[in-house]
Amino acid sequence: MADSDSEMSRAFVDTSLLGVAISLPIIASAAVGLRFYARTSKVKGMLKIDDWAVFITLIVCWGHSINTIVAGAIGGVNTITIPPREYANVALRTLWISTFFLITALYSVKISILSFYYIIFSVNYRFKQACIFMMCVLTLWWVSALILVFLSTDPFDAAWKNAASAKHRFDFNAWYISYSALSIFFDLAILCFPIPMIKSLQVNTKQKISILGIFWLGGFVCVSAIIRFVFLYNSIYRLTDYGKNQYSNITTAFIWAEVEPNTSVVAACLPTYGPLFKENKLFTRVYRSLRSPFGGSKDSRSAEKADTRASGYYPLSREAPS
Repeated sequence: MADSDSEMSRAFVDTSLLGVAISLPIIASAAVGLRFYARTSKVKGMLKIDDWAVFITLIVCWGHSINTIVAGAIGGVNTITIPPREYANVALRTLWISTFFLITALYSVKISILSFYYIIFSVNYRFKQACIFMMCVLTLWWVSALILVFLSTDPFDAAWKNAASAKHRFDFNAWYISYSALSIFFDLAILCFPIPMIKSLQVNTKQKISILGIFWLGGFVCVSAIIRFVFLYNSIYRLTDYGKNQYSNITTAFIWAEVEPNTSVVAACLPTYGPLFKENKLFTRVYRSLRSPFGGSKDSRSAEKADTRASGYYPLSREAPS
């Protein structure tokens, strides 16, 4: 009986979730700060759209964390400190708000990565068109998701006024699982985007693998997305067990909802740290292959070198000389 009472009084915001909500945005902030330093100080370049997109993602990540912290402050950390009915409203409202933050963060970080690809492979017209097409698809995906979440309850303002009694216009749980699965698909697709371009580089296989490895530093994002999906699915399934505290079951899924966007920010920043590691011989060899993979005339290479130093980007592809 005591164990049952303890389970029923357990809050979904616990110390582990609170720790993740505070620490990960700090790490992501350091990653973005280092990215901006590499861009503006080391190569004297200007911040571009991919930098600002990842900065927006960071702001949204902080919003997501603050939403979690506020829920803990209102409803309690580890143990529920308010009446059950009131806590139900707090928990469901927190989940509803967090969905907006998560949807936006996962969208903007994908846009940042695609923008980075667009700039670094800028001389390949077909690749640029593919990046633009994917950005358009992602934008439609993001906007439609925001609209669906905003209008998910009937009436639509019940989500924040009386969440515990709100009725959904559609199966929100099934939609959210489908949305998360589609996000993983987009992550995998974006991860594979540079492969055709890197395969066409006129460098040896070892260098191609090194270059691909730089772009695939973000592979952990796909892993964290899959883990979040599994815990999300399990938590939604367990919400059907009305004999237990439903909201305490989502803690692990919420932790990974903090992990995924913040690690996405870090992963999006890693390939931009090239100017910080010029003294490393292995990295320098790879770095040079990024500058001028197809050779070309001495004058064109010099011009390219001057241009890329000014902008902070190093095109990975050039048209072969005719």
